[in-house]
Amino acid sequence: MNINENKIAILDIDSICFAIGWGNKVPDGQGDFLRDEKGRLIYVDKTEEELMQAADMTINDILAKSGCTHYVGFIKGRNTAAHRYQTKSDYKSNRPKESPKWWSFVKDYLISIYNIHPVDNIEVDDAVNIAKLTIENSFIVAIDKDLLHLEGTHYNWRTDEWNTVTQEEAETYFWQDMIIGQPGDGVSGIPGKGKAYANKIHCTALSVLTEYIHYYGEHLGIQEYYKNYTCLKILDDYEDFIVPEPIEFNVVKIDKEEDDSSLTLW
Repeated sequence: MNINENKIAILDIDSICFAIGWGNKVPDGQGDFLRDEKGRLIYVDKTEEELMQAADMTINDILAKSGCTHYVGFIKGRNTAAHRYQTKSDYKSNRPKESPKWWSFVKDYLISIYNIHPVDNIEVDDAVNIAKLTIENSFIVAIDKDLLHLEGTHYNWRTDEWNTVTQEEAETYFWQDMIIGQPGDGVSGIPGKGKAYANKIHCTALSVLTEYIHYYGEHLGIQEYYKNYTCLKILDDYEDFIVPEPIEFNVVKIDKEEDDSSLTLW
């Protein structure tokens, strides 16, 4: 797929959705915002109108700052981690089981207004990477460290920064993760082996497998290696996944009748 020399943004919309749905700060009437007894800001849920406004402002701002001419966006659909759950039943078991109550409204709005694509049977990270590898002149737009450590040039919308990762750097990051694990996803890696240890050894497929076997023994080591590899490896392709056509981006002027500094974006 090639759209001349246009720059095509491939968006991880899940993280953007949370930025949109984050509650509003509560004004205290004295030029500041209410805080709890520990000094933390107090937030209240956005109204549906505020969610739509936040969605418009956030999506347009990210796309405009990225300098893209076209975009493709993906958001979580159904059965998204099936092949990983089949391999490791406790994958992401420490994550919340239910989506925030505003999630469905924001998701439906982004799908209907911005043609964002829900992803079924694979995770959004997988869809983003497959699209990036399929669509020429494209780049990843995300804040997720796993996506930002893939080979290529990527745009971090939270920090408004670009980052280029070589193939060697991407491979090193992945194999070090196989040693360290990702506790947030329920992937433990090799117990007792942290980043300092991973930095000391030359992490490759073979060397990391050797580490697993050394720690767990041959049979269990190969099993744990395979389970963690399946959970951590972002897919390069998927048989039933069709990469959608990019959508042309035109900057939309967002009119705001009055300034509302309590409306929380990112």
